[in-house]
Amino acid sequence: MVVYRNLSLCVVAANYDREVTGYDASIIESLVTQTLFMKSIASQISETEDAFAYTVHALARTSEANDEDTGNHILRVGEYCALLADKLGCPDKFVATIRLQALMHDVGKIHIHHDILKKPGKLTKEEFIQMREHPDYGAKILGAHQRLTMATEIALTHHERWDGGGYPNRLKGEQIPLSGRIMNLADQYDALRNVRVYKPALDHPATCGIIIEGDGRTMPGHFDPQVLAAFKENRQEFAAIYERLKG
Repeated sequence: MVVYRNLSLCVVAANYDREVTGYDASIIESLVTQTLFMKSIASQISETEDAFAYTVHALARTSEANDEDTGNHILRVGEYCALLADKLGCPDKFVATIRLQALMHDVGKIHIHHDILKKPGKLTKEEFIQMREHPDYGAKILGAHQRLTMATEIALTHHERWDGGGYPNRLKGEQIPLSGRIMNLADQYDALRNVRVYKPALDHPATCGIIIEGDGRTMPGHFDPQVLAAFKENRQEFAAIYERLKG
């Protein structure tokens, strides 16, 4: 017996032990209408989330276009960050958010002159000062919208160090948001793995050695001890991510 029909759905009653009344039909119609409405809302939310993710990727690629050496750097650091966040026991929402919003960590480089980004030799004092301004630029570009809170945190703090020796604000320890502490290590790992105009690429063992033991320039004290411990325990997964996304 057909109980309810519209353009999208037909409800049929089978093996029903009594006659279907108009009241039954009205209840079913109400439930169906609400279900279709919720389905429509869910579809719209999904489309909005897809558009948001597309915009994030586009903005991240814009910053990457000014620094061609980075390749798939933004994709890899997103995966490194998600891995570390997961191993640190962060909530699923945090893990998903950092995977996406980490992609915009260097958006402030849009404001840095191409000649500085591509300079093969040592930067002058003035150029170095300009380069160190990109976290502030990134935070200004991303602004204060609640959907981009983590992206703004990461852009502003991913060059801060646990020991207080980073920039732009010389934050120390837990003054640095967890997202920034995670990105600090993820970004350093990928930077060491890749060739840049001013340095050769390092393999995975050499990179791990520098991060874990230090080389004078990069030291273990630069990193949150818990983040560093998570890296040590899962470093082979870093290597796997790099190989998968090294295009």
